[in-house]
Amino acid sequence: MRRSLIAPYEDCILPFYVHILVGFAGYGVGTVVLWLFYRHWLMALIGAALFVPILIAVNMVNSKKRRLDRLLGQFQNLLESLVVSLQAGGTDLAAFQHALEDMKLMYSEKTDIVKETETIILKFANGISIGEALTDFANRCGLSDVKLFAAVYVSVEGKGEKTREIVLRTQKILSDKISIEQEIKTMSSGAVMEINIMVVIPILIVAIMGFMGGELLQGLFTTPGRVVTTISIGIFIGAYILGRKITNIKV
Repeated sequence: MRRSLIAPYEDCILPFYVHILVGFAGYGVGTVVLWLFYRHWLMALIGAALFVPILIAVNMVNSKKRRLDRLLGQFQNLLESLVVSLQAGGTDLAAFQHALEDMKLMYSEKTDIVKETETIILKFANGISIGEALTDFANRCGLSDVKLFAAVYVSVEGKGEKTREIVLRTQKILSDKISIEQEIKTMSSGAVMEINIMVVIPILIVAIMGFMGGELLQGLFTTPGRVVTTISIGIFIGAYILGRKITNIKV
């Protein structure tokens, strides 16, 4: 078995061209939106350019978060596979070897959990305990559930039946916790959708009113009107960020 290289979890694994595409798309959309609010092409072009680095940074952060979310779900499946093997009377190493085969059936070999399980087994073959390997995995990914399992495993490693009993109990607790988190995310998805709709509606209203003709919005396109518009957009962005934080519930 060859150890697969695992990209650091603090790094963004998206290809460079994705950032370029996100930047171009964001610049185009941002230019159009700002023009609708300011009716000044130079301000729209400059304003959109200022938002592009922020958009790319947010996309990178979200990419890392999605990767860790996927890893957490994969880790839950790893624990379930370990429990099945331990209940059948297998050794700790045999349990991880069995779990590795299960992970390969469920995911591709490039998946983080497959690489991490391979790394744990290879470290054990090189004289490093499974507890130490799990602790290293936990420290690199930073997931609290992985850290908890690693800490529990280190405290009971090599204690025979007690190891199996405590690992089984810990897996049950973590599995319930992860399931609750997933249910909360599902329940809060409606609120997240409402927040996203809240972003689009004002843009549509301004666009419709602007293209209806007449002087309905002419006051917004003066210098004082643009100052008020800028302040309003700032408040709106702040409300959006606050709304997303409120809906980001953790167990």
